[in-house]
Amino acid sequence: MSAELNTWNSFWDLATPTEAAAMLRESYGPKAAAAAEECASAAKNDDRETDHFFWLAVAAELKKDPGVAAPVAQPIPH
Repeated sequence: MSAELNTWNSFWDLATPTEAAAMLRESYGPKAAAAAEECASAAKNDDRETDHFFWLAVAAELKKDPGVAAPVAQPIPH
C-alpha cells in the first residue's frame, strides 16, 4: 500500500465512499458524518473539487439509516 500512497491524485484512488465511511465510523463513531463534512469543507476551501465531492459522498453514506433495509424484490404475479 505504501507504493500506492505515492501515486494517488484523489481520495477516489484510495477508497470508495462506502469504504471511507466504514473507516470513519470505526474512528469517530457517532461523529463520523461531521468529520466527513469537515473534510469536504476543507477540500472545497483548498479548491480540491474532486476531493470535495468524495467527502460529500462519504458524508451521504454516513447519513444513511443503517436500520432501513432495501426493499426486497417481489416476483411478478402471473
